[in-house]
Amino acid sequence: MLLFALAILGLALGNGAAAASVDWPMYGFNLQRTGENPFESVLTPATVGGLHELWNFDLGAVTIMQPVMAVGVIVNGSSKDLVYMGAEHGDLYAIDVTSGTMVWHQNLGSQHTTCHDIPDAVFGVSGSPSLDRINNRMFVMGGDGNMYALDLSTGATLPGWPVAITTDPAHEHCYGAVNVSNGIAYAEIASYCDITPYHGKVVAVNIATHKSVATFFPAGPRVSGGGIWGPGGVSIDPATGHVFAATGNALTNPESYRYCEDVVELSSHLKVLGSNYPGLTGSDVDFGATPILYQPPGCPPQVAAKNKTGVLVTYDRGNVSAGPTQRLQVANISDYQFNGIPAWSDTTHLLYIGNSSNSNSDITKHGMLAFSVDASCQLQLAWQTKVGPNFASVSPPSVAGGVVYYGDGPDSQLLAFDATTGTQLWSSGSTISGGIYGAPTIVNGQVFVGAWDGKLHAFGL
Repeated sequence: MLLFALAILGLALGNGAAAASVDWPMYGFNLQRTGENPFESVLTPATVGGLHELWNFDLGAVTIMQPVMAVGVIVNGSSKDLVYMGAEHGDLYAIDVTSGTMVWHQNLGSQHTTCHDIPDAVFGVSGSPSLDRINNRMFVMGGDGNMYALDLSTGATLPGWPVAITTDPAHEHCYGAVNVSNGIAYAEIASYCDITPYHGKVVAVNIATHKSVATFFPAGPRVSGGGIWGPGGVSIDPATGHVFAATGNALTNPESYRYCEDVVELSSHLKVLGSNYPGLTGSDVDFGATPILYQPPGCPPQVAAKNKTGVLVTYDRGNVSAGPTQRLQVANISDYQFNGIPAWSDTTHLLYIGNSSNSNSDITKHGMLAFSVDASCQLQLAWQTKVGPNFASVSPPSVAGGVVYYGDGPDSQLLAFDATTGTQLWSSGSTISGGIYGAPTIVNGQVFVGAWDGKLHAFGL
């Protein structure tokens, strides 16, 4: 389904060719979090090898966010293409795509913790904003536990905002992107290193009234745990409005208590419609990811989620309680690294995974994997390219123009592969000097990615 944000026209960058310019308006490009920009025509397998760094912008701290981008934002009477990026000291920036200079800046709060998942233990703006172009605003979670609505042109906080998602930001944090559908903005809560007390949850906010209208607690409101850790937050089926979440462990016995360590399908007002605990080996076996929604030709609508034990599970949407339609041990069962979020291409009909480790059987390797879908709607390994470190957290992939991109974690390289064959086409080499854990954004002939060198990097032809 096309979003209104994609209707803005302009000139594409590179080669001087006239083309439609589009936004990258939210995490994963769309409500389903598929990670594909189907409109990219400048960066292709034939041209991507010419990428070089155009500029970098100092964010002041590390980042795990995927950038979002808007074309033709009116700033002081002039039209500008802006990329929006946050970092873990609580800063959110609007940056001019052409020059790499700051247009505006807001600090939305941060927390100094004892959790060193982030190098200096300071957590701030982690999840991508969701852009509302019709009303020239964005929705984003701050490090102070509040959801903000900000003016795209100025960064000003709009009347009636922010809205509190948690009253205990010292223990509860939002890692995920805001997702918005039918006038409801959804935010998610997890913690810092599972330090109690905290109560994982999804919160639905009515945009018009600035009020929380529903809450889903995987572990219930009194048991700690059940965090929603995925960087994409929740995914949403645009046809039904149903909300999909993958949850973390409860800090009780069993750790799969209630709806923890589950894939859950919810109504738009967060009533449980279906859930499944797929049976996981070990303890602290979170789903540290966001489910993605996709539909291969000739198959029912699907949902896929990857657990940090390396298990990939797929379900039929609308029938999650029936259990997985497929279960694949993609990474090593003892990995416990962040395994990333798959991406799906409606162009190639392949599912892509940035894989953190070799599987126990050694059939699937660390690096980039692609799965086709057979006549029985089952995933089959189509190709794999072994690259990067084994047993290392990596970024989710993104797909555009017949190319799939991902960051290989602590090796600090952004890589590009032919989406059909898996041939490596490009690497950022030594340009980036910090780990890459946030998904890249590919739009209008440019690639944007944040890293643990504290910078947003922009690449183009």
